[in-house]
Amino acid sequence: MVAAYLKAKRQGLIITSHDQDFLNQVIDHTLVIERQQLVLEQGNYATYSAQKKRRDKAAIHSNQQLRSTIKNLKKTRQQRLSWAQRAESEKKHNSHADKGFIGAKSARMMKKTITTTNRLSQTIEQRKGLLTEVEEIEPLSINYVPDHHQTLLTAKNLCLSLDGQPLFQPLSFALTVSQQLSLIGPNGAGKTSLIQALRGQFAGRVTGQLQLAAGLTVSYVRQNFSSNHGSLQTFAAANHLPAELLLTILRKLGMERTSFSVPIEKMSMGQQKKIELARSLSQKANLYIWDEPLNYLDTYNQEQLSQLIRQFRPPLLFVEHDQHFINAVASQQVRIQPLAQR
Repeated sequence: MVAAYLKAKRQGLIITSHDQDFLNQVIDHTLVIERQQLVLEQGNYATYSAQKKRRDKAAIHSNQQLRSTIKNLKKTRQQRLSWAQRAESEKKHNSHADKGFIGAKSARMMKKTITTTNRLSQTIEQRKGLLTEVEEIEPLSINYVPDHHQTLLTAKNLCLSLDGQPLFQPLSFALTVSQQLSLIGPNGAGKTSLIQALRGQFAGRVTGQLQLAAGLTVSYVRQNFSSNHGSLQTFAAANHLPAELLLTILRKLGMERTSFSVPIEKMSMGQQKKIELARSLSQKANLYIWDEPLNYLDTYNQEQLSQLIRQFRPPLLFVEHDQHFINAVASQQVRIQPLAQR
């Protein structure tokens, strides 16, 4: 609805969003703050993304050639130094030879070697200066522990009610060990309420069946993570997390080490969201339940999560509005239908 409205506008607009599908519908120029530069591309986000992949591919190829050249130059420099050292050794250890001749030869060799190696060193530094910084996606890790159950979560004729009013039509689905299930539906339909019911935190009434397999360890990512506070070391200890693993994941998510000494409650919302995600990824778990994991994350972090899920395929129930992400990772989509839409 918003995309259609903006497309119909006959005036210039500046839009900030991390929703790739939304951007592709409404923009005709893209300005991206990359890690090393600002990039302006004509076209939508998909156009920028395709151009960036071409730029990165060309830069990677160029870097490979430059590194090969640098390696050969270093090898040549070392050979020159070895020849000069052998000549000097010959001078010292050959007691029967003409010392004057060998000494002059050694001096000439050393002088030539110094000139050559200096020139090679300058060339090596010049080639290093041509290496291009390529923004590659840093792969994330997850502490997933497979469980012997095949079906981890079951809902049958499930309905949630608040103050006697049902939130949605009866709902049935199952999540198996190999699935990534996306709960979709409009705001207010009851998606977060369903996750609260799974956690035993729903204030209303639950009818029908909503059951987790016995003995499962579940890791949650919450929409509201304001209870996270204190230092990262204290946070790790309180959540029984390996501190080094937590910090490693945060670094991969783009958090600077200088921010590690800042209390969590003093950090930006983006940093706090990364801590919430890093907590979930660090925990040993048989099942992951994530409520809007992309909130506050840029497209770089979104791609990290997408790659992680596609690589490890952990059993996952998640709520998210970003259709690009849903299409990339969900093996099953379950729609929650509010009763008002009957």
